[in-house]
Amino acid sequence: MLIQPHVYEQWVQFNPGIVCTSTTPIYSEFRYKPWLTLPDLLPIKSVVVIGAGIAGAATAFALAKRGIAVTVIEQHTIASAASGNHLGLLYAKISAHATVQTELLLAGYGYSRALLSNCLPAGQGWLDCGVIHLNYNSKEQQRNMLLANQNPQSKLFHAVTQEEASQIAGIDLPHSGLWWPYGAAINPLSWIQNMLRHPLIQVLTTTKVNAICRQKDLWQIDCQNQLEAFSLNASHIVICAGAESNFLYPVAGWPLHKIRGQTTTASIKQEAVQPHCALSANSYITPQWRDKLCFGATFHPNQTNDDLTSEDEKENWQQLRQWMPYLAANLDSDIPLQGHAAIRCDAYDHLPVVGPIGDTSAMFKYYAQLRMDKNYPLTQPCPWLPGAFINTAHGSRGLITAPLCAEAIAASILGLPSPLSVRLQQALHPNRLPIRMLTHHQSFTFAE
Repeated sequence: MLIQPHVYEQWVQFNPGIVCTSTTPIYSEFRYKPWLTLPDLLPIKSVVVIGAGIAGAATAFALAKRGIAVTVIEQHTIASAASGNHLGLLYAKISAHATVQTELLLAGYGYSRALLSNCLPAGQGWLDCGVIHLNYNSKEQQRNMLLANQNPQSKLFHAVTQEEASQIAGIDLPHSGLWWPYGAAINPLSWIQNMLRHPLIQVLTTTKVNAICRQKDLWQIDCQNQLEAFSLNASHIVICAGAESNFLYPVAGWPLHKIRGQTTTASIKQEAVQPHCALSANSYITPQWRDKLCFGATFHPNQTNDDLTSEDEKENWQQLRQWMPYLAANLDSDIPLQGHAAIRCDAYDHLPVVGPIGDTSAMFKYYAQLRMDKNYPLTQPCPWLPGAFINTAHGSRGLITAPLCAEAIAASILGLPSPLSVRLQQALHPNRLPIRMLTHHQSFTFAE
C-alpha cells in the first residue's frame, strides 16, 4: 500500500493486523459462516466495471495498473452522481475508539492521500490545504480532545486552540478544533478523469445497462447507448453503480439505502479574506477553487430527487451562518441555484459493500436455518457467482474509502494479498446483506 512513511506508524496503530494480510480470511474463525470467505480464483479474460464515479474509476485503475484491460460503463457522464461535487474533503472523521469504521477510515485516508499525490500535482484538481474539524459542540469537543490526548505524538492530527485554528485558517474562527495537516479538498471529477485516462481503460458513457446474465462461463451485459443496443461479455464484473447498484442483477433487491445530498457553491466577495484551509463542523466549507467555494451538504434519507432545490440551498446557507457567520456574510448569495445534488448509497451499518457476490437465491435456500437461529453453525460452502464483485455504499466518504476498497477488489480478482485486515474483509463483505435479510425475516424477490 502507498501509505506515506511519515504517517505509517500512526496508521498501523489504528489498524491492528494490517501488516499480516493475506488473500484468504481466517477460515477457522468463520468456519460456520462460509458466506464470509472468498471464492476460488477465476481466469481473467475480460473485466467490465459498471459505474464511473470514484468507486468505479478507482477499481478500473487498480486493475489496469496491474496489466488488466477494463471496460467501464456509465449511464450518464463521468462523475455525474455522488462524485459530482465541486470539491469534497479528504480527511477521516474518526471515533476515539478502535471501531471497524475508524480502522477503515484511517486506512483509506492514508491510501487515498498517497494515491492522489501520485495521480495529480497539488493545485491541479485538488488543494493541499489541510482540514480543521471544529469543536462546534460539546460532543465534538469531547471526541476531539480524547483523540488528541490518546495520540499526543500523532502526525496525522493534533488539537489546536481557537487562536491557533484562526491563524492556520487565516480568518477568525469561533472554536478550537482538530487539525489534519494532510487533509485536502478535491475536485472528484479531476481525479476520476485522471485515473480513467489509463491506456488499458475504455470508458463508455451515456450507456445504460439493461440486463446482466450469466451465459455459460461468461457474464453478458446488455447495453443501450444513444445509437444502438449491444452486448458485452466478461469473465468478471464489478458493480460500482452507487445508488443504482441494487437495480442490477446479481444484487437487485438488496437492502441498500438512498440518501439525498446537496452542496452549494458561491464566490467570495473581492474584499473578503478566504480561508486558507478547509473547515468542517456540522457541515463543511472549502477554500476557493476555480473562483468558487463549496459548502454543505444536506442529508435526507429515503429521498431520490437529484435536482437542485431551493430548500436544500437554504439549509446549506443556514448551517453556514450558524457555525461560520463571517464566511456566510462574505459569500455572494444573490445568485441562482449553484451546486450539485445527488443520491448517495449507504448500507444499514454505514460500511461499504465490497467483495465477491454470492448467489442470493441459493443462499436463501442453503442457509434457511438462519431464519430460526442466526447463530446456527453452517458448513455448506457458499454458492458463489463466478467473477461477480461489488464496490459500493460509500455514503459521503467515497473519496476516503473507495480507492482502498478498489485495491481490495483487485487483490481478490488477481489472488494478491489484501490491503484490508481480516476484520475489515469480513465487515465489508457483500454477503452480509442477504444473510441479514434472512436473519431479520425479510422477503426477497429473486432476480432472473
